[in-house]
Amino acid sequence: MSNPHPQRPQSSSDDTRRAFLRGDREDLLAVLAPRFGAVPESVQAHIAACDDTATLERLILVAANVPDWDSFLRELDAGPQAFKLVGASYEPNTAEPGVTTPGATREPRRQDEAQPKGE
Repeated sequence: MSNPHPQRPQSSSDDTRRAFLRGDREDLLAVLAPRFGAVPESVQAHIAACDDTATLERLILVAANVPDWDSFLRELDAGPQAFKLVGASYEPNTAEPGVTTPGATREPRRQDEAQPKGE
C-alpha cells in the first residue's frame, strides 16, 4: 500500500538557507574560540538554536570586536532587536593599554626611512 501522504521534497531555497545558517554558526564559533577560549556548551546551544541569519551575522561582528566575554554575552542575550555596534565597548583592543586599531593612527616616519611609492 502506498503512503497517502508522501513527504514533499525540500526546496533548494530551504537547503540554501540551512546551509547559510550552519555556516554562520560555524563562523561565529570560529571567531569566539581563538578570542575567548573554549565556548561553553550553553552558549553553543544558544547559537545552535538561532535561526536568524541577520542575528548570527551581527553576532559574528560583535564577537570580532568586543573587548571581553561579558560584552559578547550581553549582546547574545540582547536578541534580534539589537542592531547597532557603536561605542567604546566595540573596540577590540581596549583591553590592552596603548594598543590601537591598525590603521587608526600612524607612527611618525623617521627622516632616514624611505617613503613608499605614491606618497
